Amino acid sequence: MEMKVLNYRVIVEKEPFKRGIVYVAYAPTLGLSDFGKSVEEAVRNLEKEIKLYLETLVELRKPIPTPDGEEYFVTTRKIEVLIPAKNLAYF
Repeated sequence: MEMKVLNYRVIVEKEPFKRGIVYVAYAPTLGLSDFGKSVEEAVRNLEKEIKLYLETLVELRKPIPTPDGEEYFVTTRKIEVLIPAKNLAYF
């Protein structure tokens, strides 16, 4: 067997949870997600999950999903939009 390094895009979002927040990390290409009390913990937990998932696919002789290219990046932008007061209940 040969050791390979595979690159999968990971997105982290802050989510409200009971009396605080958690961070949810997910790998869209693999359909996997995990969470943690910090960004680092969420990503670390997801990395363990990805490794277990890929090793299981290898063991079952199933195809490994194509890794993501390194040209991806994710960003957010705040967009100002005029919204009638009657529609503000949705926000």
